[in-house]
Formats: sequence, structure tokens, C-alpha cells
Amino acid sequence: MAPSSTSAARMRIISAHVQASASGLAPYTPGGDSQQLWHGGHQWMNKPATGTIAFVGAPLCDGQPLGGVNLAPDAFRKAGFETVVNRLDWQMKDCGDVQRATPDSIQITSSDNVGYYPPDAVTNSELVGAGVGLVHERVSAAAAGGDFVLTVGGDHSIASGSITGIMKHRKDLAVVWVDAHGDCNTPETSPSKNYHGMPLAHILGWFQQRVTGFDWCDDFLETCGPLPEENVALIALRDVDPPERALLRASGVHVFTMQDVDRYGIGQVMESALERIDPKGRRPLHLSFDIDSCDPTIAPGTGTKARGGLSYREAHYICERLACTNRLGSMDLVEINPELDQAFSETMHGDDPEIGGTETVRLGIELVASALGKTIV
Repeated sequence: MAPSSTSAARMRIISAHVQASASGLAPYTPGGDSQQLWHGGHQWMNKPATGTIAFVGAPLCDGQPLGGVNLAPDAFRKAGFETVVNRLDWQMKDCGDVQRATPDSIQITSSDNVGYYPPDAVTNSELVGAGVGLVHERVSAAAAGGDFVLTVGGDHSIASGSITGIMKHRKDLAVVWVDAHGDCNTPETSPSKNYHGMPLAHILGWFQQRVTGFDWCDDFLETCGPLPEENVALIALRDVDPPERALLRASGVHVFTMQDVDRYGIGQVMESALERIDPKGRRPLHLSFDIDSCDPTIAPGTGTKARGGLSYREAHYICERLACTNRLGSMDLVEINPELDQAFSETMHGDDPEIGGTETVRLGIELVASALGKTIV
């Protein structure tokens, strides 16, 4: 006698548990999340509670050498982002763009001081530090009101400002960092000296000295403490510098490379990541999403492309899964570069007619919609 569909589904679940136990990954339990309902083999995902989204534009591009990434916040607005947000029953509060720092607007601390890295240890450290400090202040103010805070970069340098800004108000924060790269270099290990490859290491407390321009960050870390390593999951890595690899292996950060995604599937990877960074299901969650985590075939508009990235559905599932925890309260979306992007050329069934813009801008808006609770059914 052929097994019923329910029995077959149960057998698949048991098989998944056995495979997960053998691999060391956390087993997936249908119905284990409060935002999921199990109905005879299909898992319905409930939408999270809606509210207000505070949109913070962070057009900072000084943490890397390419221009154009500063254009993404305005590209989002022009492509219909607010319409998409409102249609999901969210209200949008546009907090404007953080003003980029200029040489005339910053007060430079002498890097000859004892305890500081030399001036060439981090490229443009005065400009980057001042700009990211302004992001920190703007995000902190937005988080104080309890809103969902979306920070649109800009390069990934902004994350040391956005995440510390969230940490001021949401204690014991857990972070899902989605990226092709580790962004865990320090001034000692970075081959490029560009800060956009260092922000996670900085807020994890891995820097051995202060950085000129980043006194606000170093003061925060001394007062409030660094982001705990065990509260961080890195997902979709595939281009990691050798010294950075050594730092990650010696740390308590939970790392899931594209090889893990290939082997276990994005669903199992997300369950394992959440189990590790939030084992009791109580911590506030932050998503820091670098668009270069996606394969260049779906996200051509970025300056740090790497082959073999997340598929369209894998990228969306990460956002969907975090949304249904009902604990995702903030998000970064970074490294979208409209100047390097391709025009949207082919409309397919299911494409949202309300979303305009180029290919990667459109993808970014769609991913945020998934993070805010957009579901397929």
C-alpha cells in the first residue's frame, strides 16, 4: 500500500532530522516557530505585526573606491518603495539621507596619539569614521521610537554605525549578516585597507587599537561592550581572505558558506543559524544584507561581484524566514550601485508593476518587502 501524503511528509521530516543530527546542524521542527502554522504537510507563514518603518538613507561610499553606491537610497524612493511598504500595511517614515562627511566638516583627531592605528591603516578613516558616526546617530534616534529601522547604503561600512545604533536600544541583539565576504578583516589583516571589509570585525571588538575618526565607535564599545560573537551568523560567504578565514575559524561567529547552502539547502541553514544565535527565540534580530551575496546574474549592480551566489529564491527565503520570527526589527541593505546596474529588460508573470528602477534596485526593494512580511500565499 502506498503511504498517504501525510505519512510521506512525516517520513521526509524524520529523514531531515536524521541528516541534520549527523551533520551537526540544528533540526528543523515544523510548527516550532510561533509564526508558523502546520497544516497537513504545508507550512503557512503568518505575517509579522505591522507598524512604522523608519527609512534611513546612508549614501556613504568612502569605505571603498567606487562611486555610485551613494545613489541607492534615492533610487529606492524613485522606484516606488513607499508604495510597496504601504501596500503591506506598513507606514513609512522617511528620515532623510545622512549627510556625507567632507574634509571641511570633520574634526580630525591626531593619529600620532598612543593607542591609535597609523593614518594609512584604514583608507579615508577620518571621512569614513565621521560619516558612519552620523549614521549611528540617525539610526539610534529612529530605533528609540520602536520603529522597524531600514538603513539603505551606501557601502557596508555603514553597518558599524547602524548596528551599534540599534544596540543602544535593543539589548542582546542578534545579527544575521548576509554577504559574499566576511567583512571581518582588521587593519592588520586587510589587503586593501578599505573599511567596508572591516565593519563586522570592528563591532565584534577585534581591533587592537583605536581608529582615527571612529572615536564614537571605540567609545561605544568600551562603554557598552562589543557585539557578542555567538550572536552573529554569517551566511553566503564565498570570497574570504586567508587571514580573515583564520580569524573566523578562531572565533565564536557562526559561519555558513555557499557550500553549506549547496549541501543542506537554505531552509536548513536558516534554522541552524537561528538556533545558534537565538536559541531561546527571544532576542531582537537585525539583518545586514549585502547585495553581493546574491549571484551576479540576479544582482549585477554592485562593485564587489563574486560568482556562485544566492539564487533569487534563496535570497528571498532568508528575508521571509526572519520576518516570520516576529523579532526582526531592523535591516541594512548595502552595496547596490545604480551606476553599475543593468536596465530592467524583461517583465515576467508575478513581477510587481509598482516597482520601477534597474535590475538590482528592484531586487533590493523586493527583498525588503519579504523582510517586512510579504508572503507568496
